Amino acid sequence: MKTTIVTVLFTVLMCFVSAAAFAAEPIGQIVYIEGIVDLQRDGEILELWDSDIGLEVYNYDLIETGYDGFAEIEITSHRTRGTLVKVDSDTAFYFDSAKMNGASKTNMTMMSGSLSFKVQKLTGNEELNVRTESAVMGVRGTEFNIQRAPEGSVLVTCVEGKVACEDDRRMERYAMPGSVVEKRSGSSLSRVDIDVGDENLYGAYWIGKREEIFRSGADTFIKGYSAQYNNYLPRFLEAYDNLLAVKSQLETYGLEENQGGGGFSSKMITVKAETSDEMIMMRSILPLFEHSYYAVQVLERYHQQGIGRTMIDKNYSSDDFFEEFSRRKLEIKNKLADVRYCIKLYMNISRAANPGGLDAPSFFDDMMMGANPLGAGSMPESSMPASRF
Repeated sequence: MKTTIVTVLFTVLMCFVSAAAFAAEPIGQIVYIEGIVDLQRDGEILELWDSDIGLEVYNYDLIETGYDGFAEIEITSHRTRGTLVKVDSDTAFYFDSAKMNGASKTNMTMMSGSLSFKVQKLTGNEELNVRTESAVMGVRGTEFNIQRAPEGSVLVTCVEGKVACEDDRRMERYAMPGSVVEKRSGSSLSRVDIDVGDENLYGAYWIGKREEIFRSGADTFIKGYSAQYNNYLPRFLEAYDNLLAVKSQLETYGLEENQGGGGFSSKMITVKAETSDEMIMMRSILPLFEHSYYAVQVLERYHQQGIGRTMIDKNYSSDDFFEEFSRRKLEIKNKLADVRYCIKLYMNISRAANPGGLDAPSFFDDMMMGANPLGAGSMPESSMPASRF
């Protein structure tokens, strides 16, 4: 499984529009579906079928493919159009878009799997970024692929154009034809020079080697990620319970049909202030927990094959951990979906509270919400099995 997230800045008309109209603007549409593909929207988890081709995709929608799943999504909301996202099997990501200062930004947060992009040349007011838990990839007209290995490493290959990659240590490297960028868990970005035209071949070789390393050290990864998950889970559940306490308020004012004509609203400013503490608490743990959750979900499939069975501590085995994880897996996934629904409502309120009813940062870029915790959830370096690759 591989992971990463994408952000797209679009040109916007320099005029006032209602908050409801902006909130309802689709980001893209699904143009192809194969195998198991789920969509999470507004707290609901929906299984998609061939008949759902043409379905529009909106902000904070999460797309998740199964072991045989594949989907293609066309980004339709920016001026140049024609951006195609291919979602490989065992992949999960969601959108987090915003419009600010005459430009529009869409983050694709990727928790697992592999995403491929074919992006038309973007204008000066357009930008496309993909985020994993430890790196951000920024695009300016290109064809590229982002792969996340089972133990959290990331590879960026680019066959056309250039992709700027930045990690949680502010290290920056560029992927381009003949040069790939790798981010191993616990390490900074590194660049590897290869023959031009061998990008896809190297990507297949890389993921094969990472999976081989993962299998040989699966018990170590399970110990590390189980500890991480058990540490983040109570913090997430506490934040979720606090969020539930204001959910009805978010629904009362955050649903599009309840926002009237949009624009400036002193009531919206009040509601935003009254719910911000709960949102800040959730923002501080959500990226860490959701990446941990999807990493454990990958490990679970290997563990079911008998790979990595171990004693996590003296009286607690990997069997015990995954039995508990499996029992609560659907419950936690539903709560994560509900959280994204509450975020969507909160951001609708944030836009309606703005005098223009248009500009608002994305949830994870809002400086008023405090430091972005993305990047702090990668595997501890001390937990990584030694490897020369």
